[in-house]
Amino acid sequence: MLGYVRDKMMTARLRARYERQVQERLSQLVEGVGPRVVSEEPGGWMPVGSGKTRMTEQSRQDLRQQVRELVRGNPHARNVLRLLEAYVVGDGLRLTVSPKKGASIASEAPEIDQLSDLWQSFLEENRSHFSYREYARRVWRDGECFLRLFADQSWPPTVRFIDAERIGPSIDDPESQGIVTNQNDVEDVEGYILLHRDHGDVIQVIPADVVLHTRYGVDTNEKRGVSFFISILKPLEKFQEWQETELLARKLQASIVLWRKVQGGAAQANSLAENARSGTSVEVGGGVRQERVRPGTILTTSAGTEMQYLQPNTNYGDAVPLGRMMLLCAAAGAGIPEFMLTADASNGNYASTMVAEGPAVCR
Repeated sequence: MLGYVRDKMMTARLRARYERQVQERLSQLVEGVGPRVVSEEPGGWMPVGSGKTRMTEQSRQDLRQQVRELVRGNPHARNVLRLLEAYVVGDGLRLTVSPKKGASIASEAPEIDQLSDLWQSFLEENRSHFSYREYARRVWRDGECFLRLFADQSWPPTVRFIDAERIGPSIDDPESQGIVTNQNDVEDVEGYILLHRDHGDVIQVIPADVVLHTRYGVDTNEKRGVSFFISILKPLEKFQEWQETELLARKLQASIVLWRKVQGGAAQANSLAENARSGTSVEVGGGVRQERVRPGTILTTSAGTEMQYLQPNTNYGDAVPLGRMMLLCAAAGAGIPEFMLTADASNGNYASTMVAEGPAVCR
């Protein structure tokens, strides 16, 4: 009896001690001057994730190579790039010089014409090295474009394109992505690391004031861009695989098998096959019958022989909507109508085409 009472008292004492510790801990948390760093917490917390995920250099190179092969070999991707060039930077693109609002200079001032003449002389001098189409094509295809300026003694200067793969990180700074920036401001670019074309060693760090770098599809605080075709890469690849599968099915369907049913026993069927044989091929184990029905062949059989042509049922009617659906996904990713991607306007009409407020619709 005394032991039971002693245990009860010990339990009550432990409960009171636990409640006191909880209250003290809560008071410390409430009276804290500010939030504590997760790594300083005594509970062994670990931070999960590091904010925005960044594409690695290897994945960027692989994506760039895939897009280049796609644009080079896929007709739909090539058509998308051609349409972008024609509608955005086509022959009608012109640079017009005009004074800023509120400026004291008039729009008819001779300085305006002089600036236009200087720009035209620049385009004329660099017509074999620079064009609006190539600049835009590199941006859409590779996700970025590097244009280097070589200052001459007289106007106009000379420019050259730099391939995106030649701007890359050095061994000393593998996280730089080939672009040296201010440590406190990623948008303050100081230089571009130029790599050797063959072995990848650093040739020089080009100053930022002689390089024009245009990025696509990324935020302003990201150093490198991503390709315009990143959203339609998978749909177009799947469509190409679907085409190969359907073509293989068409070949199988075109391979007609002649099934000859002979009434009678096995000896009669074997005799008929031997008489219709057109040749043999020697393999391991003996000759193999080869019977071919060439175009225009006339077969004469008795009433006891039945001919039946067999071919696989590929159900091609169900496959056509699937292919169109994949092309619609690619058109949605590119932001263009279906008829511009496929060059087939049979699925659209004039009213819906004019109502659709897409960037490729002419009004």
